This record gives sequence, C-alpha cells and structure tokens, in this order.
Amino acid sequence: MFSIFKNYPGLLCAFSEKKDGSMKFPRNNPVLLEKNLRNRKKFLRTFGIFPEDVSSGELVHGNQVRRVLTKNKGVRFKDADGLITGRKNIFLSVTAADCLPIFLFEPKKEIVGLVHAGWRSLEMNILENAIGKMEDLGGTPENILAGIGPAICQKHYEVGPEVAEKFVKYPEAIGNGNNKIFLDIKKVAEMQLLSLGVSGKNIEISSACTFELPKKYFSARRDKPQEIEAMMAAIGIKE
Repeated sequence: MFSIFKNYPGLLCAFSEKKDGSMKFPRNNPVLLEKNLRNRKKFLRTFGIFPEDVSSGELVHGNQVRRVLTKNKGVRFKDADGLITGRKNIFLSVTAADCLPIFLFEPKKEIVGLVHAGWRSLEMNILENAIGKMEDLGGTPENILAGIGPAICQKHYEVGPEVAEKFVKYPEAIGNGNNKIFLDIKKVAEMQLLSLGVSGKNIEISSACTFELPKKYFSARRDKPQEIEAMMAAIGIKE
C-alpha cells in the first residue's frame, strides 16, 4: 500500500475496503458483532493470517498506546487507540472510517506500530506516545517509516473554532472558506511526526479521501450511520 514499505517482504501492511464489509467492533449489538467478526476473519485469511494472531485497539479517541507481547495475541484492548510490538507473527489492528490509520515500522529493530487518530488523539499527542514506546524497544525515530493511510481530506473536515484553536501551531493544516474552518489531519500528523524526529523522506501520505470515495470506503461524516461502519488497518511482520 505504501512504496516505503515495498522492500520489506516480511512486512504486512493492509487496509480493507467497503467491499470487504464493516470491521468495526460494535458495542451492545451481538448480532452485528458476529457479522463483523466474520468479515474480519475473511479479510485476514486473504493474507494468511488467523484472527487469534491479531491484537486490536477498540478505540476511545484517546492517546493510549499499548505494547503487545506474545501473551497479548488476540487481545482487544478496550482503551487503546495505538498499538506497538517488537514481536513477529503478532499483527496489530485498528479500525477507521474518516480518522487516520497511521502505520509505523522501524526496520532495523523490526518494530511495528499502528495508530488510529482523529483530531482528539492528535491533540492529545498519541503519535508522541507511539514513537516513545518504539524508542523504549530500541527504535530510533530517524529510522522509522510512517505511512499515513486513507482518511477524510481537509475540504470535507469542517471543525469549529474551538477545535481549530487547538491546532494554531500548525497553520498549514487550517483552511478557511465560506465562513467555515477546515482541518487537514493528514498534515497535522505529518508535522507531528517530523517534530518527533521522523525523516520527511520516510513519511508517505495516501491521497485517498474516504469522504470522496463512497464506493470504496466507509465514511462516518458522509454516511452518518446509526451504527458506524469502518475499515480495518493491519500491520505485522511474518516470520
């Protein structure tokens, strides 16, 4: 999916599409949960991955990043929007339906990370937490490769002045038009990664906008569904 990852044959980096079905973990809807679990299983099997080898963040739009160990294989972390691991054959996953899926890989130490980030998580410095945990495992920011996946683009991401105020130090990410304010979360993520020591040549940003591609991606802002439908991002190293 990203050219920066193409020279690492053991690395899996995947992002589902609308045709694969919703991958979200719905709360209080066991019938829908069972359906979405079947969607996840089918999608993962196309890569030769079993669900029991996948650890997931259930997402709370916060800044918690959890380190995944062998004993955590298959665990769903209820409070995590980010995951990292230095173990092979452990695959990380988050879901997204306008928010950013951010794929992280430190090739020298073979550390992978995956972050789900909307404006709240970015404002709470989830990327700083993720990079910090990769450093704790021996990773070096300048070696980290970062792929910023499909997400809502700036022209469809209207925010209020109280949200824009939180990102005034990223003026390139704030746009105005027709008395409205628009935020570019891909640009915010890029600038935060650069400030954390990730090299610009190691950052690749998908141009795909989830809002603008209704046949390809779910979009919470566009569809306004009663029950959110979402894509699944996954990353891991096959041994």
